[in-house]
Order: sequence, then structure tokens, then C-alpha cells
Amino acid sequence: MKNHRTLTALFLAAALTGLIAPLGATDIFKARMLTGRAPIEPAVVNVQIEIESYTTAEEVRALQMVLNQGDFDAFVSAFSQYNKGTARFKYTRGFNLPIHAAISTPTETGKKVLAFFNRQNYKVEAATRVGRFRFMVMELEINLKGKGSGRFYEDALINLDPNLGTITLESYESAPVIFPSVVEVVKKDPAKK
Repeated sequence: MKNHRTLTALFLAAALTGLIAPLGATDIFKARMLTGRAPIEPAVVNVQIEIESYTTAEEVRALQMVLNQGDFDAFVSAFSQYNKGTARFKYTRGFNLPIHAAISTPTETGKKVLAFFNRQNYKVEAATRVGRFRFMVMELEINLKGKGSGRFYEDALINLDPNLGTITLESYESAPVIFPSVVEVVKKDPAKK
């Protein structure tokens, strides 16, 4: 019963943090993804990554507390409750992946943006895979001019660092899908219609 109360308190704290945080502009990135599946699929697919908000240090700590309880399924459920945006695959069999965590880190040449998802089959013909690689990660490296490249890890492990309040890509099972071109679009301000 005590664990249930702890989890409920953590979810309420995280929800209140999300409600109290000021509404910000949506960060939009347009990417071109090499599918490696031509001629069965298009050789290149456009992907639009829309990040409505970034994961806070408090949210990372709340997730770590759930993980510390030892129930990985409870952690995945808590992780899935967060809605940080959407990645939209723009082609005939388009698919939208909900972003459950997003981190932006400044670099010497711009910034690195990480978007985290639950592992899903966004390819129609793909078989369902179960294992320890339960997440997907998009890694975008953007320069000061708003241009860059990226990678999409379709089967990844993630690492939470509650001391720094961040989430990182720990490892992955297969080679990432390449985004040879990524462009940051001017931010969309929700206050302006």
C-alpha cells in the first residue's frame, strides 16, 4: 500500500509540474530519413519532430524513483504517461510516434536534441520484438544556423541520471537509421494563431 501511495504522489507531483510550467513554443525539426528499403519503400522519408516541452529534472527524478521500486513495467507505464510531442513520418503509410521524453543540451557548435519513445513497430511489415531494448531514440545534432543531421535508434536502452536531471542513450542493438539532413524550423508560438 505504501508503494502505491508513493507512486501516486510522484505522478501528482509530475502532473502539477507540467501544469505549472509556462506554455512555451513548440520546437519543430524537419528531417530526411534514409529507409534503406528501396524499391519496396521510398528511399527517403520526411519526418517532422515536434517537441512541445522538454523533460524536467523533477520528471527524471520521479521516473528514477519509480525505477528504484524494482518494477520495470511500472517504470514503462510512468514513462508512457508523459507527452512531450510527436514525431510524424510523412509518407503514404505515415505514422505518428508519441515522444515521452525530450532533452536538449548545448554543444560547442549548437545543440544536441534527444527524443525518447517506447519501442514500437512503425513499419507495417516489421515483426514485434520483445527484449531488453524497450525504447527508441532520435538524436539530432543542430548547428548554430539551425541545420544538422541525426540518427534514429529503433531498439535502444536509456539511462536516467537523477543527479543531473537528464536522460541519455545508453546502448542500442542494431545500426541506427540515418537522418542526413535536419533543419530546425522557426518555433511555433501557441499564443499566436
